Amino acid sequence: MCSNNIVNSTLNITTVKVYKYRWIILLIFCFYSSINFLQFAQYSIISNITIKYYNVEDIFVDLTEKYNLRNTALLSSGLTTLGNLIKLLSVSPDRFYVVLIGQALCAIAQVFMTCIPSKLASTWFGPDEVSTACAIAIFGYHIGLAIGFFMPSSLVRNSDNLDEIGEDFMTLQIINSSITVASFIAVLLFFRARPPLPPSQSQAAIIDAEKPSTLTIIKQMVKNRDYLFLIIVIGSSNGLYSSFGILFNGLYLNYFPGYEVEVGIIAALAVVAGGCIGSVIFGYVLDKWHHFKLTTFFIVFCSAVAFSFEIVSMEEKAQLATYFTIPLFGFFIGSTLVVGFEFATELMYPIPEAASCAILNIFIFIFSVAYTLIFSALYDLIGYTATNIVIVILLVLSSFIVYFIRPTLRRREANMSK
Repeated sequence: MCSNNIVNSTLNITTVKVYKYRWIILLIFCFYSSINFLQFAQYSIISNITIKYYNVEDIFVDLTEKYNLRNTALLSSGLTTLGNLIKLLSVSPDRFYVVLIGQALCAIAQVFMTCIPSKLASTWFGPDEVSTACAIAIFGYHIGLAIGFFMPSSLVRNSDNLDEIGEDFMTLQIINSSITVASFIAVLLFFRARPPLPPSQSQAAIIDAEKPSTLTIIKQMVKNRDYLFLIIVIGSSNGLYSSFGILFNGLYLNYFPGYEVEVGIIAALAVVAGGCIGSVIFGYVLDKWHHFKLTTFFIVFCSAVAFSFEIVSMEEKAQLATYFTIPLFGFFIGSTLVVGFEFATELMYPIPEAASCAILNIFIFIFSVAYTLIFSALYDLIGYTATNIVIVILLVLSSFIVYFIRPTLRRREANMSK
């Protein structure tokens, strides 16, 4: 239902309107972003099969993970499409380098894509629904991740016949390419940069204000200690979540050898629990009560507790329990992204959402790469149990850093003052 609100300012009258078409924009973003994130772990979740087929070391399999709104959407969805079309040429044991090229293009697309949710929510949605809209946008990421965990382990057989594995990889890439092309066409035809009128006074103020220079934005970020603490907390927590997804195949098979299909199912359940269910729940909580600091502490600390339960279930070889403890961990840790995006936007307003979220994303990627390399080395050096305890300690420390963040909700204050 559309709403209108006309307020007087010292210079003019600003008309604010929320359009029904915002749901179409959000749906399109969820569709094409899910296709990109589907690529994220499709080789590492079946790393043992990938290593067998391409005859490469596991460290190279892990490398497949890393490498105006309309223009950004076209660029990111276009790169994803190109990356998937290239991967159609990768189905041969001597063409792992083609896999890396295709994955690199998808990873570049993801860099642009991950800055969109908070920007899209603020550009199209009203002040009492922005966090929920951001959570739904991130929902698309995690749907893609869940499918990316489940689909490869279901389609690609762990066969001793390399030709059979090659046939399965080709089926996987044909499906990828077909749906990616469809998502690019949807963005090209129906995705719009912004509505004719802004949905909130805070968004109207950003549109009317003089655009700050990059140097000015960086200076304000460096001076904002609350934002710096936040990017450490969310960067570390979400980076840990990403590295966990990358290394999960080896971790789970260490305790339960021969259960490759279960790896995909449990990983998908964890992503759905956190990225889909948890993100939407905590996004609604932020819109309803606006307790950003408390919510951030709660989900990070509960992530540490849930991961402790996960350690116990694996150490005790209680496989049935892992169907509960691992998704419980995902429920909390997967929700850190939406809370981080929205909290960053509040702390840095009127700095554009894309800028504050972009820096946050940079730290998430840095932590993801660092943790993947560090934990992979620690698993070999000190073992799985000791490394998992280190992860719990990192999560607990991150939760206590939240104490030092002052919850100055500048975007909300801008909407309330009007």
